[in-house]
Amino acid sequence: MIGIHKESLPSDARPKAVGLISGGLDSILAAKVIKDLGVEVHGLYFSMPWGCGNKEKALAMAGNLGIQLEVIELGESFLEVVKKPKHGYGSALNPCVDCKIHMLIRARQHMENIGAAFVFTGEVLGQRPMSQLKQSLAIIEKESGLTGRLLRPLTAQVLEPTISEKEGLVDRSKLLSISGRSRKEQISLAEKYGIKDYLQPGGGCLLTDKNFARRMKDAFKHGHRDLNDVTSLKWGRHFRISENFKVILGRDEPENNILRQNAHAEDYIIEPVNKLGPTAVLKGKNPDPEVLRIAGGLVREFSKKHKTSNAEVDYWQVNHKDAVSRIKAASLTEEQIDGMRI
Repeated sequence: MIGIHKESLPSDARPKAVGLISGGLDSILAAKVIKDLGVEVHGLYFSMPWGCGNKEKALAMAGNLGIQLEVIELGESFLEVVKKPKHGYGSALNPCVDCKIHMLIRARQHMENIGAAFVFTGEVLGQRPMSQLKQSLAIIEKESGLTGRLLRPLTAQVLEPTISEKEGLVDRSKLLSISGRSRKEQISLAEKYGIKDYLQPGGGCLLTDKNFARRMKDAFKHGHRDLNDVTSLKWGRHFRISENFKVILGRDEPENNILRQNAHAEDYIIEPVNKLGPTAVLKGKNPDPEVLRIAGGLVREFSKKHKTSNAEVDYWQVNHKDAVSRIKAASLTEEQIDGMRI
């Protein structure tokens, strides 16, 4: 662990800090507070398929403050955190404590690599029920390896002083004492600093959505081949045909396009012959004709004028897009469709 004392710095040097910036108000306020204390801020944005922030907003807001922001992709390895969180889930499939620990471990590594003195976040004591209680904040600090080196500037004065405060790298008297769920103080500070167009709280992580969590549990149970399989959980209507096969139907043309783009090479694309309806992505290896007919039946039932013009559907494997075949779609009842819905 790197320890930087104020007296060891050259007279013209500024201490460095690594800050987590999500595009939300709290994280950008924290960055503003730390930067105004004369600290050289290095921002990190953690990008994940189900999102807990907004990369465009984070980049724009960091740019407005003159802060360099590095984007770090959380990929396949992070799925293990979601599958088996040490500290459990929140209201759905959200492992908030483990997620924060994972990101802060990466932030600590970056801190050590660039010779920074500490890491900071926009966390506020008592604002979130799972990850921002006093006990949770302590667990996150310890298990990320940042004991004494994790500063939460918005709520610092109601927490114990960190090493950087004790060493005089930051002036504790200029840190804040916000706590609780109200956001009045943050909004007032945003107005004072002229900070606008920030990500609104509460809508971020899809893992807190029970419908999305159900899809994720299904993917964990039946297996996924790559990160795109998990990313595709965000879009469309999802149906489980059998243990080995599932179908995703686009709701509109933009979703049709994005599902095609994210399909695995072994997936099958299924569309109505007249193109008046959804694109389906059939996931699973070597489907037999009956599976294809059922998948086609889902396309048919959610297509325009499906009773007459979409009795047949076209299908092809993604990595053999020139080999298009045609098959008669199955006729499905509402009960059958509801039974397959994820």
